[in-house]
Amino acid sequence: MTGPNTAFARMVRPQKPKRGASHVLLEDIADTLFRGPAKTGHGIDLLVRDAQAECLPQVKALERIPEIAVPHMLERTDGAAGLIVFDGALVDALIEQQTLGRISAAPRVARPVTSIDAALSSGFATSVVGKLAALCVERRDASALSGFEYGKPQTDRAALSLAMAEKAYDVLRLTLDLGLGLKSGQALLMFPAIATAEQQTPRKINPAMVALLQDAPLRLDAVLPSVRLPVKTLLGLAPDSVITLPDDILGRAQLRVGRQPVLLKGRVGQLNGRRAIRLDAAPGDQPTPAVEHSKPPQIVAGTDENGDAAAPAGGTDLATVGSEPATPAAPELAST
Repeated sequence: MTGPNTAFARMVRPQKPKRGASHVLLEDIADTLFRGPAKTGHGIDLLVRDAQAECLPQVKALERIPEIAVPHMLERTDGAAGLIVFDGALVDALIEQQTLGRISAAPRVARPVTSIDAALSSGFATSVVGKLAALCVERRDASALSGFEYGKPQTDRAALSLAMAEKAYDVLRLTLDLGLGLKSGQALLMFPAIATAEQQTPRKINPAMVALLQDAPLRLDAVLPSVRLPVKTLLGLAPDSVITLPDDILGRAQLRVGRQPVLLKGRVGQLNGRRAIRLDAAPGDQPTPAVEHSKPPQIVAGTDENGDAAAPAGGTDLATVGSEPATPAAPELAST
């Protein structure tokens, strides 16, 4: 048998819904929101048997609406939209109370909701929203729910998904006893989710992983700045064509890792007969400029057997960096 404290049980444990102060508030005011208006305004004995609030993405929040239900839109002057939803059993109880003066114990007949259902349940929705407005005045912690007014019924689910356009919603789900247990219904309240700043816990650094990364080989490319040419000049290039470079281009070499921004800057020269780069500053002492999209020609500061960049041998002064290489000598360009 798998005990509740085994590793397997911990792996398959369901994720708890996101909760915050707004969810505690909604659960706290649920009974007051529904029981008072039901009794005083509509003569219905109503008891909130269960109330659970959570934060859900827009799609999942709308999926919580029962198939047989009447959604009523809530509106606010800043454009925010909320929702109050009554399922079929609650709608039937409201209609029976208005037409018969009592709630019937007969089971609900399976049928879709109609515009008459929406109209006859709108009075109770208006009463609940009015009670919410009064609570927002009495309680400072309910200010985020203030300003909502009753809008209209919206039974078109496609139009409903367009009207409820926020990324996430705080959803309050209620199970209601109606008429002293004669019927049981459900209701939903939805409001735009209240963003809360999450405290990020510092991550522990694995020393073994750091050591492994520090020993990993890394290709370092030395490149010269790009040169701009007119299109007609570029199209006219042929063997033995000469492209004139700026005089200071050797002093503007850049060191990069892959396609990342410039890591270091330096000057191209020679050391012990091999091309080398003398750095202008140590890593971290100079700002990182924006990435250049044009790829300039590359000059590699010496290569190893794999063709990767290799640092010049140490132990020799870099006083000659910036001078022309002694061996081999650069060929002279033929004059035309």
